[in-house]
Amino acid sequence: MNRKLTLPAFALALTVGFSGCDLQVDNLNEPDRARALAGPDDVETLIASSFIKIWEIGHYWNNANFAFGHMASRHTATWGNMGMNDLGREPRESLPNSPSYRWAYVFEANWGDAYGGISGASDGVRAIEAGLEIGPGGERNARALAFAAGNQAILSCLLALWYDQGFIVDETTDLGGELETVDYNAMFSYAMGKLDAAESQARAASFTLEETWINGNAWDNNQWADYLVGWKARCAANMPRTDAEAAGANWSQIISNAQNGIQDVVLTGEDSSSDSPWFDGLKTLMQENETWHRMHMDWVGMADQSGEYQDWLSIPTQQRTARRMAFGDDMRFPPTNENGATSETVSPSVASYGPRSRYNSTIIFRPERGTYRQSHYGDMRYDAYTLSCSFCFFGDMEHMTKQEMDGYIAEAHYRMGNFAGAAEIVNRTRMEAGLPAAPSNPTDAVPSNGAGECTPRKRYDVQGRCGNLRDAMWFEHFETVFNVFGGLEFWHGRRNDILPAGTALQLPLPAADLEVLQRDIYTFGGGGASSAGDPTPSVVPGSLDSALERAAYALERIKASQAADRKARDLVVR
Repeated sequence: MNRKLTLPAFALALTVGFSGCDLQVDNLNEPDRARALAGPDDVETLIASSFIKIWEIGHYWNNANFAFGHMASRHTATWGNMGMNDLGREPRESLPNSPSYRWAYVFEANWGDAYGGISGASDGVRAIEAGLEIGPGGERNARALAFAAGNQAILSCLLALWYDQGFIVDETTDLGGELETVDYNAMFSYAMGKLDAAESQARAASFTLEETWINGNAWDNNQWADYLVGWKARCAANMPRTDAEAAGANWSQIISNAQNGIQDVVLTGEDSSSDSPWFDGLKTLMQENETWHRMHMDWVGMADQSGEYQDWLSIPTQQRTARRMAFGDDMRFPPTNENGATSETVSPSVASYGPRSRYNSTIIFRPERGTYRQSHYGDMRYDAYTLSCSFCFFGDMEHMTKQEMDGYIAEAHYRMGNFAGAAEIVNRTRMEAGLPAAPSNPTDAVPSNGAGECTPRKRYDVQGRCGNLRDAMWFEHFETVFNVFGGLEFWHGRRNDILPAGTALQLPLPAADLEVLQRDIYTFGGGGASSAGDPTPSVVPGSLDSALERAAYALERIKASQAADRKARDLVVR
C-alpha cells in the first residue's frame, strides 16, 4: 500500500478540505485576486474561522455524530439519514466506506473539516511568520498565533479520536516533499505536545479574544489556555480504543488537567437560517423525540425495575420490540407510562432547564428495519431548542461541562484504585437523582430499596443483576455527557468495552480520499479489523506574497464550504 503523498497535490487537497477535492486547473488570475484580498484583517479572520471547524465536528449533524451516537447504543433510530440505519443495524456490519455511499459524509466530514481548519490556521501563521503585521506594529499577531496554535492542536486531537491514521500538518510542513500517514497514537502524541506548546504560548502573551471567535466568549489569554487544558483531559481520556488501552493511559495527568482546565464552556446560539455557523444539531435534532431520537433499550434498560429489559434480552434480537418499563427511585426517568409524562427536574445544567426524559406512546421507527431498535423513551433536556422553531438555535449551547470533567476524574480514580474517590464523584449525581450512594468497595452491588429495586442494573445482563461501582460510574457518565459534544458517548463506550459486539472502533480514511491518494480502500467493524468484542457481562515557511495567496484562497474555500452547508440542510426523513 502506498503510504506517501507528494506534497504539492497534498497541499491542494488540504486547502480545499480533502474529501471531494476538485483537482481543476485554477484561473491564472487568481493569485492577483488572492493577493488583493488577503490583508491583515483577512488573515486574522481566516485564523478565527479555524475554530468554527472544531464547532462543526462537535455539534453538527452532517458528519459522524448521529451514526456513532447510535452505535454507542445510547440513542436509537431507523432512518437512513446520517447513516443511522446502516451503522446502527445488528448484528453489526462493516462500515460502508465507499465513495458512492449515499451518506459518505459520515466518513468524510470530520476529516475534511479538521484539515480545512488546520489549513486555514497554518496559512495564517505562515503569513505572519513571513512578515505580515496584524494591527499597528503587529500588536494582534500574538493573539492570532496563539489562537491558531490551539486550534491546530484540537483539530489534530479530533483526527486521532475519530480516525485510525492521518497526516501531521502545520505551518512547518514542507510543501515540496512527501508526507506519510501516522497511526492514531502518533497523531495523539503530536496533538498533546501541540496543546502543551499552545498553552504556554497563550500564557506568555496578553490578549482578549473577539467575542465572535468563540461566540459569546471574549476570553483573555489565560482563559483560552485553560480551555486548552480542558482539551488535554478530553483528548487523553477518550483516545483509548479498548479497556486494555485505557489501562495504560496517564490517568493521574488526566485528573490534573480535568481539575485545572476550564470547567464549563457555553456558546451563544444564533438563527442558522442566516449565515451564522453557531447552531447545534445535537441539542435539537439528535434529541427530538418525534423524529430523530429515542433512548436505546440497552441504555434505558439499565434503569428498568420491571424485568422487561431482561425479558427483551432473552429473546432473539430480530424478535425484540419496545417495552414499557418502570424506574423505581431514579427521578430522571418518567414516573408513569402515560404519553408525554416526564421525569422530575434533576440537576439541570446550563442548557438543560427542563426534565430529563419522557415516555412516548407512539412508535415512530420503521419496523422492517428492526423492531429491536424501537423504544418508547426519549431524552428531552434540550426541548427548548427543538420547540423554538426550525433551525433557530437561540440561547446557550454547552460545549464542555464540569460534569464531563468530573466523569474523567472519577474514572481515573477508579482505574488507579482509589475507589472511594470515584464513588464520591459518582454519588453526587446519583443522590441528586434520588438514588442511594454507590459503595466504594468495587465488588459490592449498589444498594436496593425495600422493593428490591436497584439502579443501574448491569448492561446486557439477562439475569438483571444489580450493578457495582463501575456500572454506576458508566451509567452516570453516559447520563452527564448526553449531546454535549459529538463522539463523547461513543468514545466512552469504546474505552470501557461496552459497545455492541462487532461495532467499529474508529473511522477509516474516507474512500474518496484513499482513491485520490492511490491507496487501497479499507474499513472496520462487523467482526473484522477494529471491532468491539462481546460486551455481555461475565460473573463479573515561504515569502509573504505566497503566504497571503494561500491564506486568501483558504478563506474563500471556507466561505464556499459554509455556503454549501447551508444549502444542504434538507433533513427529509428517509
